Amino acid sequence: MVAMFQVVLLVALGPRVFRQLSAPFLFLFFLVPSGAFLVASLQTITADIAVAGLRFFRIPVFSDGYMIEIPEGPFEIAEACAGLRFLIASSVFGCFFAMVMYQSSLRRALFITMSIIVPIGANGLRALGIIVLAHLEGSAAAVEADHILYGWAFFTLVIMILIAIGMAFAEKPRRAPPTESRARYRPSLWRFTVAVSAAVLLALIGPAYAFRLESLFPVAQLAWGDSPHVAPSWHSLSGALPNWRPLVHGADREFLEGFEQPGSGIVVRYVALYRLRAIGNMLTTAENRLVDDRDWRIAERGEAAFSLGGEKITVTSAEIVTGPRRRLVWSFYVVDGRITARLLEAKLLQARAVLLRRAGVAALVAVSASMNNPGNPAEDQLARFLAANESLPWYVDSLRLVEAEPGV
Repeated sequence: MVAMFQVVLLVALGPRVFRQLSAPFLFLFFLVPSGAFLVASLQTITADIAVAGLRFFRIPVFSDGYMIEIPEGPFEIAEACAGLRFLIASSVFGCFFAMVMYQSSLRRALFITMSIIVPIGANGLRALGIIVLAHLEGSAAAVEADHILYGWAFFTLVIMILIAIGMAFAEKPRRAPPTESRARYRPSLWRFTVAVSAAVLLALIGPAYAFRLESLFPVAQLAWGDSPHVAPSWHSLSGALPNWRPLVHGADREFLEGFEQPGSGIVVRYVALYRLRAIGNMLTTAENRLVDDRDWRIAERGEAAFSLGGEKITVTSAEIVTGPRRRLVWSFYVVDGRITARLLEAKLLQARAVLLRRAGVAALVAVSASMNNPGNPAEDQLARFLAANESLPWYVDSLRLVEAEPGV
C-alpha cells in the first residue's frame, strides 16, 4: 500500500519534485510493521554480550541459550527483551535526524548505521547491567521488579548520547545562489488526473481479482483425509504423547501423532493444514509458536540441513527445555510443491499458488524428538523419520477442497 502511494506521488508530481521530497515520502515506509524475524537473532546477540560481560567481571555464570543463571538467580532473555522496539525507534530517529541535520550523503549514511548498531550493543549492555545489579544486591527478584524502568532510563541515555554525537558533526544548510529568475514548476492538471485515476483503477484490480478467486469456492473446506503415511518400520503410538505441541492459530485441520521405531525414540509429528485463500490465512503469522511458553521455553534457535529424497532440505531448528527434559524441534512449510523454512519464501509461494491457481492447500509441519538420550541423537531420529514419511509436497498437493455442506 505504501509503495503504491509512492508511485502515485512520483507520477503526479514528477521525478524532479519527488526527488526533492524523497526524504519525507520514503519515511512513510516506517508505517509498515516489520522486524519480527529479527527477534531470535537479537535474543542471541543480547545473551552473548551478557554472558561475555559476566565472564569478564568474573561473575560465576551458567548459560543455556537464552537462559542465564548466576548464584543470585536465573534470568531469561525473552522475546520482549530482545530490543526490537528500541532498535526500530532508534532507526526511525536516526533517519529523521540524519535528513534534518546533514547535507552530506556520507554523514547521513554513517549516522543511520550508528543508530542501528548502537541500540543492538546497548541492549546487550542493558541486560548485562541488570544481571550485575542483581549480583551486587544479592537477589534477582529485587531487580526483576524494576528492570523495565532501568531499561527505559538506559535507552533514554543512549538516545541522548546519539544526539550529542550527531550534533557535534551537524552541517549548516546550504543556501542556493541568488538568480535573476527561477523557472516555476506548474503542475499539469491532466497529468495529475490521469495519474490518480490510473492508480485507483490499478489498486482496484487486486481486490477484484481476489473476490473472483474467492467466489470460485464461496464455502469451501478440506476434504476428509488421513495424515501423511509413514513407512511400516515406524508404528503409530496410541498412548499418551510427550506434552509438546506447537501453538498455531487458524488451521483448517491439525494432526498431532507420535511414532516409534525399534531401537529409536519417540518422534512427535504435528501437521497443520491451511486452505490457500486470496484474502490470506494465518499460516505465516508471527503469532504462531513452536511451543506453548507456559510449559516449554526455547533455549536455542537455528537452521539444520539434511538430505531428503536426494534433495538437500533446510529446516528451522529449535531446542526446547522444560525442567530436565530437552527436545529438538524441526519445522518447515510445504507450499506449492516445495519445502521451505523461510517465512518470506513461504509467503511468496502462497501468493504464486493463489494467483495462478496452482495449489489449494499449504501446510506447516513440525517434528520433535528427545535430546536426553546421547546414544541416539535427536538429529538422526528426525532425519530417519522424515525420510520414512511419504512425500510431503505430494501429500499436500493431493488434498482437495470440497463445497461445505449447508450449516457447516
